[in-house]
Parts: sequence; C-alpha cells; structure tokens
Amino acid sequence: MKLISPIILLIVWEAVVRLGLVDARLVAPPSLVAVELWTITRNGELAAALGVSLMRAGAGFLLAAVVGVAIGALMARSRVAEIAFDPLIELFRPVSPLALFPLFILWFGIGEASKILIIAFACSFPIVLNTYAGVRAIDATFVRASRSLGASPWEVMRTVILPASLPSIFTGLRVSWGIALIVIIAAEMIGAVKGIGYTVLYAQQTFRIPLVFASIAVIGALGFLTDLGFRRLRQYLLPWYRELVE
Repeated sequence: MKLISPIILLIVWEAVVRLGLVDARLVAPPSLVAVELWTITRNGELAAALGVSLMRAGAGFLLAAVVGVAIGALMARSRVAEIAFDPLIELFRPVSPLALFPLFILWFGIGEASKILIIAFACSFPIVLNTYAGVRAIDATFVRASRSLGASPWEVMRTVILPASLPSIFTGLRVSWGIALIVIIAAEMIGAVKGIGYTVLYAQQTFRIPLVFASIAVIGALGFLTDLGFRRLRQYLLPWYRELVE
C-alpha cells in the first residue's frame, strides 16, 4: 500500500512529459531516467561515485559521532563543561557549513580532509544536543543507586547513563546522517571532481538531464535506505525502546 503514491507519481510524471505539457529537454521522463540509471550502474560510474561520497560522509559522520557523544555527555554531567561548550555551540550552530567550506578548503586543502571535517562540523550539533538531552533526562535516582552499590564513575557512565540515553543519541545520529548526505552533495558540487554530488553538477553542465534525475533518485534512495538501516539497528540494539513506543 505504501508504494501506491510513488507509483501514481511516476505514471503522472511520465504522462505529463510524454504529452508535451512540460519541456522534455528540462524534465526527463521516468523511463529515460531508468535507462540512464541502468547505464551508469552497468558501466561502474554509479558505484565509483557512491563509493567516494559514502567514504567522505561516513568518515565525517563517525568523527562527529565520537566527538559529539563525548561532548554532549560531558556537558550534561559537568557544569563547568556546559559553561565552556554551550556558548560555542550556540554561536556556531546557526552558521551554514557551506559558508565555512571555502575556509576549510583554504585551511585543509581541496582534498578529502576539508570535506570530511566540514561534514563532521555540520553533523556534530544534533549529536551533542541529543546526547545532552538524553543524559540530562535520566532519573538521578538510578545514578545514586549505582553509586551506593559501589560503581565507579566510569561504570556509572557505561552501565547506567549511556544505555539510558541511547534512544536520544540514536535520534541525533539519524538526524546527523541526513545532514551528512546533504552537506557532502553540496560540498562535492563546490570543490570535488568525484562523487555523486559532482556527478549531478557535471550532468547539469553537460545538459544530461536524465543523469541529473537519476543521480537525484540515487541520493533519495540512499537516504531512505540508510535511515531504514538506522531504525532497524535501533530495534536490534534497543528492543525495549521499540516495545515502549509501539
């Protein structure tokens, strides 16, 4: 049933283009997009572009996850850390990563480092804020009980705080992965010669409209499938949370 609306959209889209209601030079019908998608899949162009983009997005995302969870948990447990980090987070959080990307290129070069670091910068804020919210929402009774039983600060963090805050952390990770995909596509359009974002720009510059739509479809499918993977992973790691929300 969930596929009905996408199928209807594709049928209407194909009909509108074939009937000449829109300029076929600017809007490719789904049939031509499918042919183009098959072509770049068969010749390896799609796999090469996706591999580069996923490597960049994944590296930046993992860096943001490690640093963001650590800073968020530290802020929630330490008033000094909160005073130190919170103003900086609120200062830089509204700044568009793409506005900073030219500076990152100047500082770290046109290679992979600038793209990975700008993704890490963009992804870190949702992870920090969700981790902070998750840790702060933990009932202090559980922490005091674990301490009364002789748990060390590290054991309290590992066995009480992190497990209890994982649902909130997962939410931050899901949001941040979507941001990673958005930022890497835009960054590759600005300063790259490989990747799915560069493929979209190249297709637009060479007027290969079916390739533009095929690349956009791949980006959308990638976001959908990876988010589905996050949800399945959460269900596997946090079965009790799944039962609670159901």
